[in-house]
Amino acid sequence: MKVFTAAALALACTLAPLAAMAQTAPATPTNKADCEKAKMKWDDKGGKDGKGACLAAPAKTDAVKK
Repeated sequence: MKVFTAAALALACTLAPLAAMAQTAPATPTNKADCEKAKMKWDDKGGKDGKGACLAAPAKTDAVKK
């Protein structure tokens, strides 16, 4: 019975890092075309080097303007 417990523990330790890697968010697009495909906003002067960066899209609000 201890063999089954050890095997289950070894399997869990093997699969845990794979599951964690699968949950990581995709990388931010690095060029304007990919940024627009992802429906995000491109800032021409953004980024560390000032050559442009893709920014997160503004959050949509459900508030109705009156």
